[in-house]
Amino acid sequence: MLHFSEIARPLQVVNARQAIPALGTTRVAKLQQAREKKASRTPLERYLEGWANVNLEQILGATAAGYRFHDALVGTFSRWSLHEYFDILLQRCSRSGPVTRGDIAFELHGPMEGPLHPGGICFWREARRIGLAGIAQIEVGEQGVIGESVAYEGNLASDMLRRAA
Repeated sequence: MLHFSEIARPLQVVNARQAIPALGTTRVAKLQQAREKKASRTPLERYLEGWANVNLEQILGATAAGYRFHDALVGTFSRWSLHEYFDILLQRCSRSGPVTRGDIAFELHGPMEGPLHPGGICFWREARRIGLAGIAQIEVGEQGVIGESVAYEGNLASDMLRRAA
């Protein structure tokens, strides 16, 4: 609550540049740096982040026009049909209990060392919440991610996915 003595004080005019505290300037600079860092990420980094967040727009934003995704247990998908992959995966995995979109978030770890297909980079791929794990080979070109091929290790989750097909 204001007291009469506070209202009676004369109004002080302050230079706008002086009124912006250093902390505010630092926050603006940090936001700008974060935007620049986000914009400077490679298509592969954006692609991997998209899979970790189950963000279809982010995945597709990092892909080239002729992108193909092949999952040995689910099928082959283009940029235009990749949304169907998530729908099928959710449907098949939910046969053993409720599965949400967040449950099919895939973390890709790597790249892995070893012999590779020309133009391909191998990653360990896992959706921890549903137990799917395997290898992903990703091909990257100048325009973004060209394709990905996935194969799973033999475990209970991959067996369930295979039988649901």
